[in-house]
Amino acid sequence: MDFLLAFVLTGLVASSGWIVWGLGRSWARARYRRHELQLARARSTAEVRQAELTAEVREMELANETYQDFVRRHPER
Repeated sequence: MDFLLAFVLTGLVASSGWIVWGLGRSWARARYRRHELQLARARSTAEVRQAELTAEVREMELANETYQDFVRRHPER
């Protein structure tokens, strides 16, 4: 029984470096993935906001064109 316990303990000590390395890699990948998701969310939000601003600018341009057309057609006002 002592031999089996010593064998298991030696195996754990020998493989603990690999276990720690694997846990470290796993944690680093999780952090990287979380960072990438945050960037994707920010990029998506920025794209939506850019589309909204573009639509607002186009709306203002159309209103200005309508006004200019009205002024051209009715110079007496």
